[in-house]
Amino acid sequence: MNKTYDEIISVVRGDITNLERIITEDNFFSTEAVLKSLILAPAKRIRSVIAFLFLRAYGIDITTDQLNLQCAVELAHTASLIHDDIIDTSEKRRGTDTLNSMYGDKYAVLAGDLTLTVALNKIISLENHTLTEDFLTVFSEMVNGEISQLVNKGKIPDLEEYLQKTRKKTAGLFAVSLKGAALLAGKTGLAAEWHDFAYNFGTAFQIKNDLKDMDEDIKDGVYTAPVIFSRDSECITEQALQKTKELINYYLSALEEYLEKLPDNEFSHALKELLELYKE
Repeated sequence: MNKTYDEIISVVRGDITNLERIITEDNFFSTEAVLKSLILAPAKRIRSVIAFLFLRAYGIDITTDQLNLQCAVELAHTASLIHDDIIDTSEKRRGTDTLNSMYGDKYAVLAGDLTLTVALNKIISLENHTLTEDFLTVFSEMVNGEISQLVNKGKIPDLEEYLQKTRKKTAGLFAVSLKGAALLAGKTGLAAEWHDFAYNFGTAFQIKNDLKDMDEDIKDGVYTAPVIFSRDSECITEQALQKTKELINYYLSALEEYLEKLPDNEFSHALKELLELYKE
């Protein structure tokens, strides 16, 4: 029987707890109870989970710097979600009322900006020029990906355009999370491989989410892989759904070779189980 996500990540549950403790204790959020509750709402923390699993697989300790890096990644992701909710006029996020639905767009915009500011401060505190540049580049690409999606609503893109937007919106933050972990650990020789693994995992992760959210996206005029393969937003074919699943599996199966290079332990096993969990 396949393990659940929570069962798989239990080997780094302590690291996730420490990560959330840092967010809780951050002075920036001390007077913003509502914002803090949103940031700490139940979430997969999958970007940080993958980084912790890779580090632990190599026997690398999770230092304060590593926690601050992943804190920055989680906060940058949350900031993007806050802004996405404003754009999409969403009322729920992670089972919680969105900030824009509770307090209006003005508060939500400022809250998203504050969250991103805290993330940037965390990155700057690490005093790693390469990591700072990577982080700024990735966040810029995330914004560009969102703009591209916004201006192309109602248009069916070709597959490469869709994948490019997916890499910008989602895969880049996965990549900077894992590559950054390698750089902070002094494993510069592994940085490129870890980057590629996370980049491709992030692409598959987003395509899978798009498959799950297909009906809502179509309603919003956002056309993803199932529509692209059908070439029709009103009639999604079984063949298109199958091709979307094959695309997800293509990216995930290509990652298995990276995991074969890891030491054989419970953390590398968890990574392999994670890949299987996300396959279609």
